Order: sequence, then C-alpha cells, then structure tokens
Amino acid sequence: MIDYREISRGLAAIGKDRPWLAKQLNLSANTIRQYLGPKGKRTKELMEEIERVIVLEEARQRENQADAPPWSVIFRTAEEFDRADRASRTVKSGSLIEFCRAVILKRADEILAEKSRGRYPAETIRSLKVADKGDKENE
Repeated sequence: MIDYREISRGLAAIGKDRPWLAKQLNLSANTIRQYLGPKGKRTKELMEEIERVIVLEEARQRENQADAPPWSVIFRTAEEFDRADRASRTVKSGSLIEFCRAVILKRADEILAEKSRGRYPAETIRSLKVADKGDKENE
C-alpha cells in the first residue's frame, strides 16, 4: 500500500496532480486535500484505490510510448507514432489500440469492397499486404 507522503511523488512521475486524482476517484479536490493532509483520515481502502489509479495511469502511459511494442513494430519512426496518437485523441478514441484496430479494419473493408467491384488488380492487393515478403528481405 502506498504511503500518503509518496502520493505527490507518484502523481508528479506521471505528470498528474491532486485535482486529476480527485476526478479519477469521483471525489472533490477539497476532499482529496483533506484526506492527504498530515492529519487526514485515510482508510486502507482509499489508499489502495489511490495506488491502483496511479499504477493504471503509469501502465497506460507506458503503453503509449513509441519505442514500446507493439508500436515499435507498427511505426517506423516516433513521428509516425505521434501522428497516429494525435489522430486517436482527435476522434476521442478509448485508446490508441482501439483506434489502430478500427482504422485498419475500416481500410481493409474498403480494399475488399473495391476488389469485389473489380477495381483492384491482384498485383495491387499483394503489394498492400501487411507482411509483404519484399519488406522482410530488405530488413
């Protein structure tokens, strides 16, 4: 269980503050201030919930780093990752994973629909495959 004196450091490490924590816990900022003050009445349950919220945010932030799998496999540069991340935030996607899945599936459906209408020659479809043998040979 996290010590109340470590909460400020934990929040700073993830770039968050007490008002953010209050919002995550559905409490007022004043309530958090009172609970986390030197003489605050802290329950074991509250401290465990605060720790859980901080740990989850740390994990979420690690998940959304350009050099972490699966992103380092999908995107070749940090700039590509940043473009996708900005786009996912623009459409208020639940996560970058959900955004990428939706975009890939939408594009796949478009390609297959075009193919069914005879607008994609077989060579074009082969060159659009994600796991193209030619790319593996060049690596």
